[in-house]
Amino acid sequence: MQKVQSIPLRKGIISVLQTPFDDRNEVDFESLERLIEDAIKGGVDGFLAPVVASEVEYLSREERERLVTTVSRTVQDRVPFIVGASSGDPKECRYFAEMANSVGAAAYLVAVPAPLYESPSAIPKFFEEVTSGIDRPLLIQDLVWNGPGMDLDTIRILRETIPAFIGLKIETVPAGPKYTAVREAFGPDFFISGGWAVPQMIEALDRGVDAMIPESSMVRVYVAIDRLYRHGEREKALTLFRQLLPILAFDNQEINTSIAFFKRLLYRKGIFRFPAMRRTAFQWDKYNLRIAEELIDHYLCLEERVMGAQEG
Repeated sequence: MQKVQSIPLRKGIISVLQTPFDDRNEVDFESLERLIEDAIKGGVDGFLAPVVASEVEYLSREERERLVTTVSRTVQDRVPFIVGASSGDPKECRYFAEMANSVGAAAYLVAVPAPLYESPSAIPKFFEEVTSGIDRPLLIQDLVWNGPGMDLDTIRILRETIPAFIGLKIETVPAGPKYTAVREAFGPDFFISGGWAVPQMIEALDRGVDAMIPESSMVRVYVAIDRLYRHGEREKALTLFRQLLPILAFDNQEINTSIAFFKRLLYRKGIFRFPAMRRTAFQWDKYNLRIAEELIDHYLCLEERVMGAQEG
């Protein structure tokens, strides 16, 4: 397949696009386009989709294809786009890797399949099959909700055997020391990003992470924190970040709570027509819904202050 040129990855805030659903449980592509435009207006440095926070496991192949083409067409190279190509089947990963190539994405991301963490020697073989004949830049998602993920020896083998492998999205426990260990082992040109550990965003920036990849509803405040930090104003970045912490403490209880909360925020902002999730056991009750609404009010006030300060 012919390689399509693309703009390179950037440092900063690369946000995961949530997938909106309508009242018929269909993907709401108009809301998706509004989300993209809102995040670009908010200063986002790139997009990643579809992945876990996009509810990718509940999307059909056809929906994934249309989502990728919709994002690519809407973004129009204004910021880099990373295509989520994860699957437990390497052939399925290749399918979406080739699609990333065809739409000119900046890169594609594939998560290490969970069962392979029990057989580390199988990880390089999996990615060799995924990437054979595809030179589009590859990011690997090292995602373990309660463990350390890949060891450095496995990552080193991947670097030595897969030329397209340019970086990691590290989502392990703890994430901070791993950012540093990977940076020291693979140097300044290896792209290191964090995601689920966004409650430790300042620590990540202290450790030299290239990008944080959170969700898309709070882009304006994430970007403000990132810009302050990268312009040498760490204390101001820290002060602003601490105002986000009550929200992050609530939403990071577990992934479904996080998805539900941020969809509700996007609904309150008028970006999504509905706050619906697809095929999840998560339920709001009167207690967590009250806390969520209070925190959404808190965030909307915070965003308004941040935008006002920037305009002033």
